[in-house]
This record gives sequence, C-alpha cells and structure tokens, in this order.
Amino acid sequence: MMEIRQKIRAVAMDVDGVLTDGTYWWGVNGEELKRFCVADGTGIAEALRAGVRIALISGESSTAGMALVQRFADKLNITDVFKGCHDKARAVRDFALLHNLDLSEVCYIGDDLIDVPALSIVGLGAAPADAQLIAKMSAQLVTERSGGHGAVRELLDLILKSNASFVPKDGRSSEAL
Repeated sequence: MMEIRQKIRAVAMDVDGVLTDGTYWWGVNGEELKRFCVADGTGIAEALRAGVRIALISGESSTAGMALVQRFADKLNITDVFKGCHDKARAVRDFALLHNLDLSEVCYIGDDLIDVPALSIVGLGAAPADAQLIAKMSAQLVTERSGGHGAVRELLDLILKSNASFVPKDGRSSEAL
C-alpha cells in the first residue's frame, strides 16, 4: 500500500465517477437515482471523526441530482458542498480559504477532464482506478478501486494511516482501518 508523505488535513471530492460509478439511473416516471458505496460513506465518517475536513464538489446541475448529492452530504454531516460547480479548482480554493488551509494540505480526487485543474493545484491529486486517462495522468495517486466501489475509502484509509497526528475524537485508535 502506498504511503502519503505530505500532511493532508482536508479532502475534496468529485461526486459522479468518484463517489458513484458515474452512471445515471432514471425511472419510467422521471425519477433520478444515484448509487453510493457504503464503504465510502464509512470512510468519510471515520475521516470526519478524526478531524479531516471533507468537501463534495459536484458539477451536477439538475434539481433532482443536486438534491441527491445534498441528501448524501446531510446523511454524513458533510457541511462543505459545492453543487452545479464547473470550476472545480475555484471550489477547492474556496474550500481551503474557508478553513484556513494551504492548498498543499488538501487532497482532491476526481475522475475526468473537468477535474484536472483541481488535481493540479492541491498537495495530493488522486483518481479512481477507472478514471479517464487525463485525470490519472494529472494525479499523483491512482486508487486500486473504481469510482463508486470504494475508491474514496481506499484514499481516506491511506491518508489516515499516513498522518499519525489524526486521532479520532473519541480516542479510539485508527489501527482498525
């Protein structure tokens, strides 16, 4: 397993293709669905508990799609949510500024061309295994898992293990990760 050498205090992530497998599901009555991986949710909850800042940065602009992204964020108590965002680098900068972070302390995980500017400005750029080649070439780390299938959990586990200063707020060791 790869070791992350720099101090990462925050992780910003794309949604479609990273937290989901990038597919859209529509029902016959027009309902829109997204599938999220429970392992990713658990990893996010562990990271938040350990003090890692988390942001969702989604290009989603449909009303239903934005509601689904917000529902996921609400379920996990993620307060930094950027929806309908097509300038991911600007959103990452805004996120870092909001929390008084240097960009070198931020990791961004994205899977496509729109994510490349954000991948290029952070301390650690990451991409899921099934990301587009341009995203993988722009990232310093490519996960073994695909988007929507545990890529975020894999990344967060690496960050928590590599940054020994993260101690869960309840004092429980993160060795079980």
